[in-house]
Amino acid sequence: MGALIIHPSGLLDALIALFESVWRDATPFAPPGERAETSELDEEDSRILALMLAGLTDQSVANQLGLSLRTVQRRVKVLMGVAGVSTRIQLGWHAARKGWI
Repeated sequence: MGALIIHPSGLLDALIALFESVWRDATPFAPPGERAETSELDEEDSRILALMLAGLTDQSVANQLGLSLRTVQRRVKVLMGVAGVSTRIQLGWHAARKGWI
């Protein structure tokens, strides 16, 4: 094992900024057996997300739930906004990490 001493410098400032950024954006860790957080989604959004993550197209999700295609697309966009992500893959990852599914 070793140690590294970093004196006040631009490198130290960058390391501190990186740590603060990661700390600010981190998700709290839940001990094994405990749910990370309660679901923030209503039942219909949960069903849309579950069907989407099962691989159904937006049109198939709409047909399955008796919604219009536009409603499904709009709600997926809202879910992406709530999760703070820009892609559906990121939404799936976020949903799994937050315990939405």
